[in-house]
Amino acid sequence: MNNIFTYGSISDIPLYNCSAHTFEEWSERDGVRRPLYGILDMVYGIVFNILYVPILSVLFEKDNIRMSCYKIMIFLATVDMMALWVNSIITGFLAFQGAVYCTYPNLIYIAGMAGLGLWCCSCVIAMSLVLNRLLDLTKPDLGSLLFEGNRTYFMLSFSLIYGMYFVVFTPPIAFSSKYHTWFFDPLIFVNRTEEYANIPHGFNNILVVSVTCLLYVSFCFVLGQKFKQASDGTSSKSNKMSTQIFLQSALICAINQIASIIYVIMNFIDVPFWLIIVGHSMWQFGHGAPALIYLCLNRTIRNGLLRKLGLKKQKVGSAINRDSNSAAFTKTN
Repeated sequence: MNNIFTYGSISDIPLYNCSAHTFEEWSERDGVRRPLYGILDMVYGIVFNILYVPILSVLFEKDNIRMSCYKIMIFLATVDMMALWVNSIITGFLAFQGAVYCTYPNLIYIAGMAGLGLWCCSCVIAMSLVLNRLLDLTKPDLGSLLFEGNRTYFMLSFSLIYGMYFVVFTPPIAFSSKYHTWFFDPLIFVNRTEEYANIPHGFNNILVVSVTCLLYVSFCFVLGQKFKQASDGTSSKSNKMSTQIFLQSALICAINQIASIIYVIMNFIDVPFWLIIVGHSMWQFGHGAPALIYLCLNRTIRNGLLRKLGLKKQKVGSAINRDSNSAAFTKTN
């Protein structure tokens, strides 16, 4: 974004100048119409955005939003919904049209900035969710210090600032229907790929993989110790509840890991088309999967949704939160 202010407009940025050909000529020269991919992408993005709406309505319920983990989930779901507009809905439209960067330079440049920032922001939020659950199980006092009450929003502000850094200060990604994905190189000039390199993005993706693996190893070790020490039903139930939420965040991070590795590789090395499609699909799934994970593994969200649909009644005198939160997350409210 800083280049827009420096040069006055997107079209005046030297590395993104498309004046060599008309929009139609660029599309005919480098574009490949992919109507099936385009329709599937748009349908995927729309369906999962709709699916997130009832999930958010449950997360915003009073008994849920007071818990730090659900505050993080709300923020993650909101970022995911916005990211799906870029990597699925807008991508589907561009693929259907057989577009390249110079076909819709303003749309692709702005969407590329947003998509990059949202991806990096969501990576940090997902790791924050894992960290939140890990601290709640191992260091509850530290967890309360960092995430109790409105402190959760303060912690989440770092992920927002982190994402904005990529939007403002690093090169955006650009769509190419030829490869049906977003590269940093808009493919305007031949043999100038190195000039579009986004080193901070590579660092982000490597960091995601490294830190997430470290959190996995730490949690597995601690959880094993907790299970050995558990001597009564309450302790075992508490550990089981914490494990469920951790499993949800671990699955989200695992998907992000795969997408991270593939995107680092394909921006520096020529890879087969099928691997590019896998990388892009994992990026899409990384923002859509949390909806499925919450519905399949989070009983509070699933039951809350069923109650809203009138398919399940709340038992008299029972607490709303019967799943992975009531015992283990007491100190996070």
